[in-house]
Amino acid sequence: MSTLEFQNEQAAERRAGLHALIAFSAMAMAFWVVNSTSIIMEEARDGHGFNAWKAWFLEGSSTAYMLLLCWVAVRRWERRFPIGAASWTRWLPAHIGGAVIFSGLHVAAMGLTREALFPVLFNEAYHFFGDPLQTFLYELRKDVLSYAAVVLTLTGFRTIEWHRLEAAAARTEARTHHRVNLKCGGRVMHLTAAEFSSAKAAGNYVEARFGTRTHLARMTLNELDSLLRDAGVDAVRVHRSWLVNRAMITETVPTGEGDVTLTLSNGETIPGSRRYRDRLAA
Repeated sequence: MSTLEFQNEQAAERRAGLHALIAFSAMAMAFWVVNSTSIIMEEARDGHGFNAWKAWFLEGSSTAYMLLLCWVAVRRWERRFPIGAASWTRWLPAHIGGAVIFSGLHVAAMGLTREALFPVLFNEAYHFFGDPLQTFLYELRKDVLSYAAVVLTLTGFRTIEWHRLEAAAARTEARTHHRVNLKCGGRVMHLTAAEFSSAKAAGNYVEARFGTRTHLARMTLNELDSLLRDAGVDAVRVHRSWLVNRAMITETVPTGEGDVTLTLSNGETIPGSRRYRDRLAA
């Protein structure tokens, strides 16, 4: 791995972590507002004289420590045991243990803060650890969901960043070496761009023909079109589901109502739609 590639990967990891934690912070703040206002509304509905700042403080103490733990601990733990990077027998136990530790630290910090500051702020005692085990189990249910949300959010944003890195590397390969990289299952095929003849959309995949072989790649026709153009191939969209190498078209036969049938130099016949006739003519 070159120094530039390493730097790009590190930058991608930082972006993924930052974006994930910003997203989770926004969700946590939204829950803080909703939970606090729900407590206030319930107390008002029951006719109780209730200081609204108590609700904001109680829910805020939970949210503040949750975000702190996510930024300081969970992010690093998830990076050490990323989901899918190895066998689930490695990362699943790590995250089960991580969720329990996360909840224990969250409950302890939240409870101690409430008991210490409640008398100062509201001139009354607050008892959080009446039954420590029951309190922990009660909070653990919610904390596990929060922990899972953070880990999955980090995983999602990292996946996005890795896809961007792969796409950038593929474009560089196309421009520099005139080759097209296709991800086919667990393999990456490095194909000479000039050998491309046609490609057909197949759901979330593309059946791309290079030379005498057809490769099933997980991408869109537009993505393949962009790569081919970067590699210097004059690819043209002739149908909603078809992309062809213009240089290989040897015959165009009208079939009625503006549609055509294209014959390529390798003997393939491709349908052409009237919707794309202007691109073919260009």
